[in-house]
Amino acid sequence: MAEWRTIAKAAVLGDGHISQKEVQLLRDLVLKDGRVSKSELAFLKEIKAEAKTAVKMLDELIADCEKVATGD
Repeated sequence: MAEWRTIAKAAVLGDGHISQKEVQLLRDLVLKDGRVSKSELAFLKEIKAEAKTAVKMLDELIADCEKVATGD
C-alpha cells in the first residue's frame, strides 16, 4: 500500500499549484481533531516547497498549524 504522503502529494500537487479548495481540504483534514502532529506540519511545509505556486491561504494554514503543533 502506498504511503499516505505519496498519495496526498500526488493529489495536491498534480498540476503544480495549490489552490484555495485544496488548502481548505487540507485544513479540514489536518485540524479535524484540533491537534497537528510534527509529521502533518512537515508534510504541509514539504508540499509548499515542492509546489510551483500556492495561494496565500497555505501560508496561513501552516502558521495556524504551528500554533497547535504537538510533539507527536
